[in-house]
Amino acid sequence: MRTLARLAGPVTALLCVTLIEIPEQPQATAMLGVALWMAIWWISECVPLALTALIPLIAFPLLGITTGKEVTPLYTNSIIFLFIGGFLIAQAMENVGLHKRIALSMLSRLHASPLQLAMGFAAATAFLSMWISNTATAMLMVTIAMPLLNRLMEEHHA
Repeated sequence: MRTLARLAGPVTALLCVTLIEIPEQPQATAMLGVALWMAIWWISECVPLALTALIPLIAFPLLGITTGKEVTPLYTNSIIFLFIGGFLIAQAMENVGLHKRIALSMLSRLHASPLQLAMGFAAATAFLSMWISNTATAMLMVTIAMPLLNRLMEEHHA
């Protein structure tokens, strides 16, 4: 199935470029082909999503949709690096188990009252937002909230 999807993406793009013709805007058919290629690969997950996201870097200049100079800055936007940094911090917290330690510490101090937990999360989020971006704060708090919710669900079902 994955092999079929790997082939279907570029074949669909090629068919769009060769069979569909819009004389006023030839880039539109190429763009449709690239969009369908990416959609097939995203939906089927036959290749890593990060690799699929790089298709426009190569396909847009090759198909004449736009130049490499216009596409490349979109991948080096500061917001993209903010997300990457936030994901790296969240992954590092997960790898060392810091997110579980923080969640258990909050749980033991707040005595598992739903209101106290919500207030604790709000306070922690507000404190972190003073020092790091809101996006990174949200990513960090999600990594803390997930093990906390898992623990609460385990206790509830036990």
